[in-house]
Order: sequence, then C-alpha cells, then structure tokens
Amino acid sequence: MSPAEIEQLRRELMRAEARFRRRISRARQAKPLAEFGKFGLTAVIIFVIVFVGMNFGAFEKQATFLLAKVETGEPVAATNSVTKKVEFQKPKLVVAKDSKNNRLALPPLLAEVAPPDNRLIIPSLSIHAPIQTPENVDLTAANWETIESQIQDALQNGVVSFPGTAKPGERGNAFITGHSSYYPLLPGRYKDVFALLPQIKIGDEIEVWQNERKFTYRVSDKKEVSPSDVGVLENTQDYRLTLMTCTPIGTALRRLIVTAELVKSA
Repeated sequence: MSPAEIEQLRRELMRAEARFRRRISRARQAKPLAEFGKFGLTAVIIFVIVFVGMNFGAFEKQATFLLAKVETGEPVAATNSVTKKVEFQKPKLVVAKDSKNNRLALPPLLAEVAPPDNRLIIPSLSIHAPIQTPENVDLTAANWETIESQIQDALQNGVVSFPGTAKPGERGNAFITGHSSYYPLLPGRYKDVFALLPQIKIGDEIEVWQNERKFTYRVSDKKEVSPSDVGVLENTQDYRLTLMTCTPIGTALRRLIVTAELVKSA
C-alpha cells in the first residue's frame, strides 16, 4: 500500500472510532433518562392507586349514582347554574265539605314523624345526614385554628351548621358544610356525605328538619369558588340555605357552593 492509501485508511479508522464513541456517549445519557421515566411512571401509578384508595367511598358513590342514571336513561350532566326567583309559600290547610253530614271534613293526613335530631335530606341524591352545631364557639376571639378544629370534630357525626350563621328556617344565610371525602383511617361515619353534591340540579328540593319543624328549600344556584372566598358566609335578608363542600373529590382546591331558597315550612 502506498503512503497515501495508508493515511486514508488511518483517517477512516479515526472517523469510525469517533462515531462509536458518540454512540456510547448518547447511550450513557439516554439510560438515566429512561430510568427516570420508569421511576416517574411507577410514582404516578402508585399515586393514582393511593389516591383512589383514600377516596374509594366517594368515588364508589359517584360511580353507582352515574350508572343508575345511565340504566334509567336519565341525563347525568348537572343542570347549568341559573338563579331563579322563588316565592315563599306558607303552608295551606285544605278543608273539604262533607255534604251528607253538612259539616266540614278534614282530609286524611299522612303525618310525617319528625326525626329526633336536626337533619338534612336531599331526596334526589339519597343524602340523609344529621346536622351538628359546634358548641361554645367563640367567634369574637377569631382563633380560626380552634374554630376549624371544633368544626372538624363535629363533621365526624354529620354535616355542620357553620357557627355564626342563621339556623334553617330563619331569615338569613343558613350555612351548612360537609365532607365530600376525608381520610379513611380517621374516625367518623360521614366522610363522603357530600360526595354526590356536584350532581345536584337547579330546582331540586332540599328538606331540613330543625327543632322538629320541616323546611323545604329549592336549589337556585350552584357554583365553585376559591377556598379564600369568605363572601359565601355573609348574611342575607332572604330565607337562604347554602351548602358547601370541597371539590374535586380528594382535594381542597375549590369549594362547591349550592344555594337554595325557602319555599315551604311546616
């Protein structure tokens, strides 16, 4: 071989060696990325499993509710938020006349038995929960950590009438809050009592038993607000019921606010 051919061969070998080194370098760089991708995917899968497990009761309620809607052919989407003016109606007693005996005859009554405690009932969502009222809450001290602790304790046994707001049936803003989902290992039977609250529709009725009296409200508005929006707690001059829960399920990112107006009392 001539010197020129030997030099050409040497250059070819050097180029081949350079290409081989570049491939090795790229492979070494790609390996950590692939390992990181596998780790990230594993972490996401574990998070999803834990998240669903922690909120299984709430997700099960929603799935059962939606499947029931599909089976009956009813629409599953909640009605858009529309505020409607509903006139307050006083309960009426209908009296019929007995022509044979020439006297007034009272119709047969299907008497409802008042529950032994104050209670919230949403028939369309099959929600039936006692209303708890935290005792000895000092709102003037503005010690919100203590107030929050008292509310969380009361939420173990039902939904909670927020301290300082109106009572159901009274003029003003009767504000009631409940869990949509909560830590499964902590005590309490009502951790997901409001899991189906996002499915409520404008026009649905809400029944509240307060001091053995029944108050019927009709949903007029539904919206989401930020956790820092305290305006939803403000008092009003109408006869209003406000329900609140965290949304989406398993998070505290937003607050679902359902507003209803009193239409009947008994």
